[in-house]
Amino acid sequence: MNYAWEAALAADQAGIPREEIRYVPVNNGSPYTEIAMETINRQDLEQKTVEMNPLYRFSKEFSALFDRNLEGYEKGRKIFFDVAMQYFVQLDLRQGLSKQEYALRFFLKDLLEGVCGSQAARVVERYEKEKIRRLLRLVLKLYQCGCSVYLFREVMRCMYPDSLVYASNEAVRQVLVYIGVTETERERERLEFLEDMFLPVNYQVHLFWEHHFGIIDVDETMIMDEMVLF
Repeated sequence: MNYAWEAALAADQAGIPREEIRYVPVNNGSPYTEIAMETINRQDLEQKTVEMNPLYRFSKEFSALFDRNLEGYEKGRKIFFDVAMQYFVQLDLRQGLSKQEYALRFFLKDLLEGVCGSQAARVVERYEKEKIRRLLRLVLKLYQCGCSVYLFREVMRCMYPDSLVYASNEAVRQVLVYIGVTETERERERLEFLEDMFLPVNYQVHLFWEHHFGIIDVDETMIMDEMVLF
C-alpha cells in the first residue's frame, strides 16, 4: 500500500466507511511512499488512522504548512490536512471514471433514495459491497435491454451461484427457481426485489429454497428427503 486512495479502497473491503478514516501527517515519513507503514506491502487497513508523508505528492500545497521550523496551531493544521486529504482522495478515485461508472453511481443513488420504492432501498442498502457492483451492472443492462427471463436467470446466477431458473412447459409466463440457500426473511425480501426488478409483472414465480423439485430421469433431483414435489 503506497497511496492514500489505496487506504480508502482497503477501508471499503473491510466494511469501514471512508468518512471514518483519518489522515495524519508524520514528521519522519519515508520519502519513497505516501503512507507511512512498517510493512510496505501490507494491503489491509491496520487501523482507522492513516499516517502519511504530506510532502510525497503535495509538497507545493503543504510544504509551508508543515515546515519543521513552524510552531503552533498543530491541532488546526492536522484538522486541515485531514479535510484536504479527504477531498484529494475523492479526486483520485474519480479519475478515469467511465460513462458507465457514473451511470452505476446514479443508479445506486436513486435506489438508496427510494426511487424504486422503500423495499428496494432497504434491500440494496443491506447487500454486501462485493455483490452490489455486479447487481448495478445488471440493472444497467436491464435499462438497455428490458425485462426478460434470461436477464433474471443471469442476475440469479450472479447473486446465488448455486441457483437454477427454469421456464415452465405448462404455462408461458411461469418460472421455477431453485435458490440453494436457507429461507430467511432477509432472503425472501431480496428475492422479491429481484423478481420485481427483473421480471415482467405478469410472470408467476415458484421458489424452491434448500431442496430442488424432483425431475424424472434426473437422479440428482430424485433423492428422498432432499426433493420437493411440484
